[in-house]
Amino acid sequence: PRPERREEPQGAGRQLLSGCIVKQGEAHCEVKETGLNTEIGQAAGLVAEASGHQASLFERKIMQVVHAVILLALVDAGVVLYIDVGHRSVRFSKALLNVLALVIGAVPIALPLVMQVTMAIGAASMAKRQAIVTHLTALQEIASMTVLCSDKTGTLTTADMRVLPHRTWTHRMTKDDALLYACLASNPANKEDPIDKAILGSGHEHFGEEEADKLMNMYKKEKFVGFNPTVKRTVVYCEHEEKGKLKISKGLVDKVLVTGDDGGDCWECADAEKMREELKEVDVRFSSQGYKTVGLAVAHNEGPMVFSAIVPMLDPPRTDTKLTIYRIREAGINVKMITGDHLNIAIETSRLIGLGTNVLPACDLWPASATRDETIVTSDGFAQVLPKDKREVILVLQNRGLVVGMTGDGVNDAPALAQAQIGIAVDGATEAARSAADIILTQPGLSAIFDAVVESRKIFARLRSYVLYRIGATIQIVLVLSILIYAYNDTMPALYVILLALVNDVTMLPVASDNASPSALPEIPSMPQILLAAFLYGFIGTGQTMALYLSDVIHSDPSTDPEERRKYRMAVTYLQMSIAVELNIFSCRTPLYVGNILRRDTWPSLLLFICVMGGNLLVSLLAGFGDTFHVVYKVEWIDIAWIWLYDLGCLLVIDLLK
Repeated sequence: PRPERREEPQGAGRQLLSGCIVKQGEAHCEVKETGLNTEIGQAAGLVAEASGHQASLFERKIMQVVHAVILLALVDAGVVLYIDVGHRSVRFSKALLNVLALVIGAVPIALPLVMQVTMAIGAASMAKRQAIVTHLTALQEIASMTVLCSDKTGTLTTADMRVLPHRTWTHRMTKDDALLYACLASNPANKEDPIDKAILGSGHEHFGEEEADKLMNMYKKEKFVGFNPTVKRTVVYCEHEEKGKLKISKGLVDKVLVTGDDGGDCWECADAEKMREELKEVDVRFSSQGYKTVGLAVAHNEGPMVFSAIVPMLDPPRTDTKLTIYRIREAGINVKMITGDHLNIAIETSRLIGLGTNVLPACDLWPASATRDETIVTSDGFAQVLPKDKREVILVLQNRGLVVGMTGDGVNDAPALAQAQIGIAVDGATEAARSAADIILTQPGLSAIFDAVVESRKIFARLRSYVLYRIGATIQIVLVLSILIYAYNDTMPALYVILLALVNDVTMLPVASDNASPSALPEIPSMPQILLAAFLYGFIGTGQTMALYLSDVIHSDPSTDPEERRKYRMAVTYLQMSIAVELNIFSCRTPLYVGNILRRDTWPSLLLFICVMGGNLLVSLLAGFGDTFHVVYKVEWIDIAWIWLYDLGCLLVIDLLK
């Protein structure tokens, strides 16, 4: 146990969390928690709890619809089998073929493949933008993202402190001289010290690297006293050809103004008592705005120390952060900052990057309540949070039905990255953060996040168009086959249905790289809307096919055998339905009128156009040369031409109704 000291109250001492690095000194410590009970252990446990592959919201809804359609088709098939065998005395083997045709027509065989290929192409596109996608489902989820939560240090900011020369407070000294003297009082060899590193880096940026080195080399350093936790300041003794001998100190404002008897080089600045209140006011103002401050005092030629400047420092935002935040918010995504840093620093950083300043302390997150949940939704972020607090914010937002993304770079961000639907690890992130993330950025900056949003919304548009097309085609095929069986005791050969499903699925694969326009707002999957549109396409397509089946416009020679006429009619019906279903993709893929060919944003990709028209040409040739290939019953070329004109005309009418 830690021995008690006379000058300290009983039980004095600070709590250190597991993972804290002690850089200097010694201490008596008492271990109270180990393993998963420590703060870092809890973070690891939360990551494990949230890990595991989950299908995206869009994918889950699509598969629910597909399963429902297949189930209805199976019920329909069972009824057909019962009627054919039990009431029409059809042989069981022949009835089974009719049922097989129904089931084949109902199963969208290529749907999972198209979804995976579409996302794989999107992932390849993101890799070119220096973003590695580790979970493909994230490319679907990010299209629906409505809230993006972000860590501050190292994500929105550079994690590299910098001086703001234009905001430096000075007394009898220019701002440039204040920065130069602060550089002289810093140790270039101590690259681990964040203050010295920030000041020297800022000096090189402000003056230019060569000019800064030239200015500092004009001062010959005679002695340097480094920083330590007791004196809380550095002191440098140097000489300049024109200014003579100088003694420069930088450090904590109070310890530079009046050092006290602390065992170091001691002094009291001239007019210290007169300046104390003004300096305190300036220091408090900087602190309330989120700046860290360093005081500067200078003595010339053995004269008294004169307090000369208060130098403000801030972890600056990345160069592209403000623009990226603006673009993301314009895309309909709310952005929140969740940081472990001090509240004042979080508010000032939020102001600099164009976020709202309604940033709240972590204590407002507990206890849980409905009011607390509403506060989380309406706030611009939270400061001074722990890993479990970040995850709690994500959970509350998700429970409100929002699709949440999270960006971060540290171990403390890992639980939230794993919990969010879209976890994004920025460049330079720790291994823990990268392992928990769905997307890993490999270059500094956040612009790739907006690129991911745009690419994801294009993917969503492609998938939605294919799903709309495929469900509509499935409904049309099942309805046509069912009507033929129930109403007319007629059946389409199973080979035709297999050929129809195969050609339609194979020719639709290029939709994965089709031209697509991203939406302006998040894409929230609305299955009732997609289902309604799909059913309308299916019903109209069914009417289109049955109108041709029942008409006498296209028919074989009436003098031929009735069975031959039936085969001819069924071949015509198959050819019309195959071509019509293929052409429907041009209507499903865009909300604009497909007949407006003057607008480039209505054009499909060249590969999709070639595949669709090639598939239609293939089935036309199989029908036209039916007596040669013996796959489809031979159809007269003039009838094939009329079928093409009929389907193209119906496409324009259907698209106009759309």
